[in-house]
Amino acid sequence: MKRQAAFWLLAGWLLSPAFLPAASPPHRLKSFRRVLVMDQGRLKPMDTFARNLLRQFSGRARPDGIDPCEWLSRVLFSPGASAADAVFLVRQPELLDAIGVTNRRRGRYTHAQLHPGLRRLHELAFRSSSRDEKDLDRVEFEALRLFYNLSAFHGLLHSFAFALGGEGAAGGAGGSSSLPAVIPLAGDRWLSPGRALAHGTPLPGTVQAEISLLATAARAYGRNDPAAFDRALAGFNRSVRGRLGPGTPRPWKISLEVLYNRASPFFLAGLAYGLALLFLLLAMACRSSLLAQMAAWSVATGFLAHTLGIAARMLISNRPPVTNLYETFVFVAWTAAALGLVAARLQKRGPGLAAGALAAAALLVVSGRQALEGDTMGMLTAVLDSNLWLATHVVTIALGYAGCVVAGIIGHALIIQAVRGRNDASSARLLYAVLAFGLVFTVIGTLMGGIWADQSWGRFWGWDPKENGALLIIAWCAALFHSRLAGWIGPIGLAAGAVGSLVTVALAWFGVNLLGLGLHAYGFTSGAMRGLLVFLAVELVFLAVAVPLARKRIRA
Repeated sequence: MKRQAAFWLLAGWLLSPAFLPAASPPHRLKSFRRVLVMDQGRLKPMDTFARNLLRQFSGRARPDGIDPCEWLSRVLFSPGASAADAVFLVRQPELLDAIGVTNRRRGRYTHAQLHPGLRRLHELAFRSSSRDEKDLDRVEFEALRLFYNLSAFHGLLHSFAFALGGEGAAGGAGGSSSLPAVIPLAGDRWLSPGRALAHGTPLPGTVQAEISLLATAARAYGRNDPAAFDRALAGFNRSVRGRLGPGTPRPWKISLEVLYNRASPFFLAGLAYGLALLFLLLAMACRSSLLAQMAAWSVATGFLAHTLGIAARMLISNRPPVTNLYETFVFVAWTAAALGLVAARLQKRGPGLAAGALAAAALLVVSGRQALEGDTMGMLTAVLDSNLWLATHVVTIALGYAGCVVAGIIGHALIIQAVRGRNDASSARLLYAVLAFGLVFTVIGTLMGGIWADQSWGRFWGWDPKENGALLIIAWCAALFHSRLAGWIGPIGLAAGAVGSLVTVALAWFGVNLLGLGLHAYGFTSGAMRGLLVFLAVELVFLAVAVPLARKRIRA
């Protein structure tokens, strides 16, 4: 009973208002959050659209603690007041020199600070746009990205010029802005209000009434009348849903996506995993069983939030848990936490729980960086649009990745223990089991992937880079088990090999996407090559230094 009470106390603390996003300031944004927007091929609530824009512009979902919908409502309905405080991420400082901006900050710059360089930025982006993306250097690629963000922001500023008049209409290009696409027309076309008004053919009466409701909402926002603002947008939402019919996402799904956004379950999970690592360090220093139990309960709390987040995404998208690169990080982190909890149940003391918590926390941090690339629930490419194979091949491969990642971290722990003169047989058996888990699921996932490839492309195996990566993991792990059973390597050798399995997973998981080659390169992540190379270098140095020391201490 005491343990259960401690668990619920910890869960309540993590889910308390202090950790949840702050409530919306001034305007009532309930109906605004639920306005449907067509963006990147998916219908999503305005709340998601706003968060994606903030990540795209500033590199953060909530810069300076601002509510994304409150920020977007100011941009749309009070453009004069919002232009000055817009913040944009500049990843390459050399770009600032190229466009003549001298006022340096830590990567983020206001619209006013970037304004002197807009003309040069436009020229550089125009020249870069005529070249193939693969031929662009980092500065040119960053110029295109920043110019696109600034152009999108300017479009948002003038998207309601038709309703605001005065300074808003002075933007001149109000009708040309394509954002936000909230007006559905015939043929699955979605347009911004300005684009709809500039449409060549007369608009149906219902569409004109919807644009009128948006104009009413814009004017109510300007005179600080939250009740009228919410009432107009609620009427707009009802009208749009009535026209779209059964193909529209159900209201409960929209509400669930808004709740998922505001609850940030993966942030809470990462916080709990980090707290567990802190408890484990204190438990080691103080030799406290209570702190070790608190660490286990903290991982369990994070796992609960993690599970709820994955379940919410599955309900929202009607998809299995893994459909893109972002979700591989989230799911592998979830599996790592589960393996850590199982290890803690089977082994009261040992590195299993710490390995699971560390892997889960680190991968959730990586997933947060990946979320900056765009909508994390975006449309799938045609070849991936199969729930059956996504639920079998992709999920099993991710389970295999998780086993190898956790085994690699346990391998680090065993080598460090050996350097300190300790030989932990129980942890060595745990390493063996977790590595076997990774091998089994990688084999199953690879075989299922071959069957899927045969159905999609007419061949079971084509030596694609991703297929080669999966084969590398299988060959490496199989070689480790054969060598261990034959007596060619001992516990330290198996631990070093497990660290090698972590490296092979990194190459198969990240390296292939960084190459941007092959039929499986769906998740190209720019700018991550340096991080991967640093990781590989650190692991090689660790093995070169720690393994000889460990063998020397064990022999002594």
